[in-house]
Amino acid sequence: MRTAVVVGHDYCGFQQFATLPIGTVVTVTGPRGTFRHRVYAHYLNPGRGASAHGLYWGDLTLQSCVGPDTGFSYLSRI
Repeated sequence: MRTAVVVGHDYCGFQQFATLPIGTVVTVTGPRGTFRHRVYAHYLNPGRGASAHGLYWGDLTLQSCVGPDTGFSYLSRI
């Protein structure tokens, strides 16, 4: 499985990456076209800057810090 990953710093306005409500639809536009994805799950990893090995799932993973931790939103293409 190939997973696209977008990571943003919470202090730069990307804190919502890790806390999007389940069912939220996200549209991504890139050089290969425009794609829609739906949030299906979240994960909160203790600590900031910890290894994300094995934590990228689905078609798209959005990652940002959440307080003292690192959060992930997992999306599937629709």
